[in-house]
Amino acid sequence: MEMNNTTMPFEFQGGSLDEREAASIVAGLHTNNTVVGVSAAAGTKKRSRDNGTATVANKKRLKKKPSTSSAVAARSKDTKAKKKDPPMDATGLVFAQPDLKPSPYFYYTDHSLEQDDDPLTPMTAAGSVPTFPAKMHAILTNPQLADVVGWAPHGRSWRILKPRDFEIRVLPKYFEHSKFSSFVRQANGWGFRRMSHGDDKNAYYHEYFLRAMPWLCKKMRRPKVSEKMRRPK
Repeated sequence: MEMNNTTMPFEFQGGSLDEREAASIVAGLHTNNTVVGVSAAAGTKKRSRDNGTATVANKKRLKKKPSTSSAVAARSKDTKAKKKDPPMDATGLVFAQPDLKPSPYFYYTDHSLEQDDDPLTPMTAAGSVPTFPAKMHAILTNPQLADVVGWAPHGRSWRILKPRDFEIRVLPKYFEHSKFSSFVRQANGWGFRRMSHGDDKNAYYHEYFLRAMPWLCKKMRRPKVSEKMRRPK
């Protein structure tokens, strides 16, 4: 007798009544197990497909939706970009930290809080000709020359208001020459620098040359010719 596992149910031919009944019960069990096994396998495959679909969908959602920390960082970055520091006045610019740049840029150091370390030492020694900074302090404190040369409002630089009158009224009285070009060369030699832009355009300044603080001039000196030659270019 041949039995085909794929053809169910089958009839047991021959034998007694008990044998046929037992064969029928076995055949029913075999058929139920086969159907249950196929259904279980199909359910497993379906769950696997469903889980795979759910995983792909979750990955897509994660790609589309940024994380909370990334969103907060992006918002804070945009907020910082939108915020701008308010413009500072002249005093704020003096005390602000400089944005250092390489040569030939120059940087300002504030000496307005310094005291006179040696008040008994005069600006100019007895019997000596006053230095250029001492002469400039005398010129700037002369009220009769206020329309010709004067301090800037912040007291850290000075400007020649009328160059022609300065050449006629000031130079012959305070200097041994009367040429404006010689005066400019002498100012540069003492370390005064002329500003070329901004509110203080064409004004001259020196870190140790401040209004109402003439004792700072004792720290100024004119470099010698040998020192100028050793300066790096």
